Amino acid sequence: MTILFIIFSFLHSLGFVDGFLPFWVLKCYYMAFKCSLGVLHLCFNLLGGGFLNLKLRISAAELAKCSLEVTRVNDSQISGFHARFGKTNSDGYRLISYYFYYRLGGRNGRQVNYFIGNSSTMDVGTARRIAMQIEPLVKQGKDIVQMKFEAEKQTVKLKTFWRFKGADFIMKKYKNSQDAKRNFEVDILPKIGSVELSKISQRLVEVRVLKPLVSAGKKSQAKVILSQLKALLSFAVDQQYLTHQPIKKVDPSFFGSTDLSNSDLNSREPRDGDAILSGAQLKGIYFRASKATRRSAFLFTLRLQILTGQSLSTICQSYRQDIKANRWLLRGSDGKLTGKSIPVTGPLKALLKEVVTEFTNRESLYLFPGKGARAKQDRNMDSRALAKAQQRFIFDVHQERVSMTQLLSDIKHAMITLKINPLVIAYLFHDNLSGYLAIESDCPSIAVGLEQWYGG
Repeated sequence: MTILFIIFSFLHSLGFVDGFLPFWVLKCYYMAFKCSLGVLHLCFNLLGGGFLNLKLRISAAELAKCSLEVTRVNDSQISGFHARFGKTNSDGYRLISYYFYYRLGGRNGRQVNYFIGNSSTMDVGTARRIAMQIEPLVKQGKDIVQMKFEAEKQTVKLKTFWRFKGADFIMKKYKNSQDAKRNFEVDILPKIGSVELSKISQRLVEVRVLKPLVSAGKKSQAKVILSQLKALLSFAVDQQYLTHQPIKKVDPSFFGSTDLSNSDLNSREPRDGDAILSGAQLKGIYFRASKATRRSAFLFTLRLQILTGQSLSTICQSYRQDIKANRWLLRGSDGKLTGKSIPVTGPLKALLKEVVTEFTNRESLYLFPGKGARAKQDRNMDSRALAKAQQRFIFDVHQERVSMTQLLSDIKHAMITLKINPLVIAYLFHDNLSGYLAIESDCPSIAVGLEQWYGG
C-alpha cells in the first residue's frame, strides 16, 4: 500500500492522476489502512500472540505488575532509560536488565545502549538514580562508555583500550594500516584481548601470541605482530595506562634458533627494573634445584643466591670459617671481609650445613673449592662457569635467559613485593644509604626480614 501511495504521489506531481482519482481520496485510504494495521497489531499483542513494550515510570511496583508478554519498559520521565525482561527461568523468575540508550553525533550518529546493571546486582531505585546522573551528561554530548573507560585506567582491558584509543593510533601510525589493524583483530585480540593492560607480560605474549605463529612457520608474521604490539603498549605508557613497557626484547632464538651458546646466554641485559622472574618462579627454581638428583655446585650456589640475594662472587669468595656462631661473614669480590654478616637460620642454616658436608676439601679454605685446589695453590670455583650453568638450569625450568645481574634484580623485586623492610633489602644488596639510615649487621630486623622472605 505504501509503495502504491508513493507511485500515485509521483504521478500526481506530473498531473496524470487528477482526472482518474482525486489525490485526497487516495491519501484517506492510505491513512485508514495504517490505522487498521495499528489496531490489528495491538489486538494481536493483547491476545497473547506477541510481545509488548510499555512506557511508564520505572519502579519496583510498576515492574512487578508487568505480565509475561512485556519484554521492555521505557521510562516516561528519563528519556533513554529502559528495562528489559529476560526469559522466565525454572523458578518462575525473570531477570531485569537496566539500560540507558543514547545517540552520539546527531540523527545518523552512533547508537549506544549503556548497560547499567541487572536485578541480580542492584534494585530499581539504584538503577534509576544512576540513570538520573547519566541523563544530563548525555544532553551535554558526552559518551558515557568513554567516560567509564577513562575512569578505569588501572583495570582497562587490551580490547577496550584498542576500541577507544589503540585502533586510531595504529591506523595513523602505519602506512599499511588495514594490515596492521587486521593483525590485531585476528592474531592479538582473540588471544589476549580480555587481559588487563597491567597484567600483560612478555611471557604471556610469547606463549599466547607468538608461539602459535612460530609453530605454524609464520616467523616473519610473528616479528611484525610483536613490533606492532610493542608500539601499542608504548602508546599506552604515553597515555598513562601503563607505568612501563612490558615487552622489552624477545630473544632472537625464540623465532627459530635454539643455540644456547655462552654469548646468547650472556647477551640479555637487565630490563630497567622490570622483573623477568616473579617471586613464584624463583620459588619454583629453588624447589627444582633442591630436588635435583645431581649434586652439582651450581645448584647449591643458585639456592644460596635466592635465599640471601648475594652475588656469585661473594658466595665463591667465602671461606668455611666465615660461617660461625650462626652468622655468615660476607666477603667482597677482592676476598676481604666487608664487615657485614647474615644471620644463619631456617633453610639457610640447613643449606650451608649441606654445602660444607658436600664440598669439604681439607686442603682448601673455600666454601666452594676449585678443581685441583691445594694448600699452596688454594682457589675457589670459577664464578663465571657457575653462572653459565645456573643460566642453563633457569632456562630449562622457565624458558627464560637471565643474566646474574638480572637474577639479583628479580630477587630484590620479589622481596619488595613481599613488603620486606626496605632497609633490610638495601643491606642485603649492598645499596649505599645515608649514615643515619644504614643498619648494622647485628640489627634484629635483618633476621626478621629474612624469615619473612623464607616464608614467602
